[in-house]
Amino acid sequence: MAVLETTAQQPRWRFGIGARLVLAFVAIVGLAVGACLVGWLSYERLSGELSRMADEQMPQLAFASRLSKAGADIGSVTSVLAGAESRAEYNEIRAVYATRLQTLRALLEENTAQSSTAALLPLAEAIGTNLKKIDLAAGKRFTLREAMRSDIDELRWVQADLLEEADPLVDDIRFNIEAETRKGQGAAALAEQHKSEALLTVVSQANLATGLIGRLVNATTEEEMQETNAFLGDSADELASRIRSLDSWPDSITVRQLAGRILDQSNASTGIPNRKRSEMLQASTLAELAGENGRLVEELGRKIETEVIAIEASAGDAARRAAAAIETGRSLLVAIAILSVLVASAIGYFYVHRNLIARIRLLATAAGAISGGRHSTAIPPPEADELGDLSRALTLFRQTRDELIQSAKLAALGQMAAGIGHELNQPLAALRAHIHSAATLIGRGKGEQAVNNLDKMKGLTGRMADQISHIRRFARRPDAQLRPVDLTAAVRDALSLLEHRFEEENVALDLSLPQDSSAMVMAEPVRLEQVAVNLVGNALDAVAVQSLRRVTVSVEVTGGVARLIVGDTGHGIATENLPAVFDPFFTTKPVGSGLGLGLSISYNIVKDFGGDITILDTGPAGTRFLVSLKGPE
Repeated sequence: MAVLETTAQQPRWRFGIGARLVLAFVAIVGLAVGACLVGWLSYERLSGELSRMADEQMPQLAFASRLSKAGADIGSVTSVLAGAESRAEYNEIRAVYATRLQTLRALLEENTAQSSTAALLPLAEAIGTNLKKIDLAAGKRFTLREAMRSDIDELRWVQADLLEEADPLVDDIRFNIEAETRKGQGAAALAEQHKSEALLTVVSQANLATGLIGRLVNATTEEEMQETNAFLGDSADELASRIRSLDSWPDSITVRQLAGRILDQSNASTGIPNRKRSEMLQASTLAELAGENGRLVEELGRKIETEVIAIEASAGDAARRAAAAIETGRSLLVAIAILSVLVASAIGYFYVHRNLIARIRLLATAAGAISGGRHSTAIPPPEADELGDLSRALTLFRQTRDELIQSAKLAALGQMAAGIGHELNQPLAALRAHIHSAATLIGRGKGEQAVNNLDKMKGLTGRMADQISHIRRFARRPDAQLRPVDLTAAVRDALSLLEHRFEEENVALDLSLPQDSSAMVMAEPVRLEQVAVNLVGNALDAVAVQSLRRVTVSVEVTGGVARLIVGDTGHGIATENLPAVFDPFFTTKPVGSGLGLGLSISYNIVKDFGGDITILDTGPAGTRFLVSLKGPE
């Protein structure tokens, strides 16, 4: 209550966080307003220069940009125009070239008033004239190339027919040679052998000539064309000689005709070599025209560049005048900006970061520790502001939480007091009986029997001392340091505190605990025992009004995790109450039967141990709670 009274006596108004942040905001806003005034004056001076630039320089700059783009567009297509490999590709590129040339002409004609622009028109006309010459040379070249490709396709069919005609003749000659050999006609067999060699030579030379003609058509240089022509001439001479050697063989007339067609296309004066020379001549002419076109375009580009540089120089002078107009304003704006950054940085670092954020982090850590049930929580000292109020409230909250936890434990001890008294009354009654018996035995001189009674009395007093020591250990405040604890021993100690309730309330206990010390967990003994007492006590409360009164307690160890399961045969938890089961002060028990803190305290304790507590299942047949705790590493 002292903390609350101190908070209530604080003045209604103080120079707290809100007032300090408002003062900082006013300072930064003042700097921003000053920057706006300086900017407004600078832009007022600049507006006159910008108006002149918009009226005089911008149209010229726009014209220069369009002119430069038009020249660049033409230059980018010039080299591609001469390298077209097909008529369709050439027509496509030529259409683009003509469109861009027309755009340049239209642009120049719009600005004929300028003398420098008028000088560009003749170059554009010369480029157009050169383009017509390129069209003529390209047309001839593509016509010759298409004719040669048509001839090549025809030759491939002739070659295929030649092979089909030659195969049966070769088979006949082989048959004749075998027949003449069997007859012993060596001369006739030799003649058939000569015919076979001549026929096969005709076929091979025809194939070679066809391949050389295809290579010739695809030749790209003069040297390659001359070299191929030389090989083709030798092959054609050999082919002609072999065709004549077959004149006396009537069956070879079709072969001779097909080979003759291949020989005709190999003729240097009338065949494909002659068309290839013409095509190379047109390609050379086209290259010369393309070079001339490139020179004209390059000259046009230089003149356009000169015009653009002149316009840009004029615009640059206007820009320098505008820059001079805003130089003073810019300097002032930079100074104000630097000052604003320094002020904002000082406020952000020295007040917000080092004061507010640091204290908020400490308070957040303290609040998290308090909500998690940890005891060693450092709360920053309160100051005369809103965070100071929060620090005082957290201190009060921690004190209240600790008192509530201790009160809950004492309440549990109060509930167990009657049963514990019953547990102590039985040994006391036995002590009185043993004392009376011992006195009687001593009076009768039976000292040995009296000593036996004294030993029994010693055992009874030891049992009473153990019970009282266990209660005192459970009632004291827990230690915050975690250490390995035997979960099985903690459960047994908790059950010993509640043993009287099982007897008095006639509740059956199903207990399943490991026989060894395998259920070691990282916890604090007193708080771990408190969790077990809370869960078992809730289970006893749940079965109090049931016909079947049974509580199950089991401990399992799986994969380094110990699991405590506490179940009952109560009526279960309603679905709408499940989300609030672990909330503080939530209870479904009658008024006066509990504070609703047992499960909330258990939840925080288990979370502090790094474990988890959940409702395993619930329903009309009862409820089971699961506590999972990590073992020592």
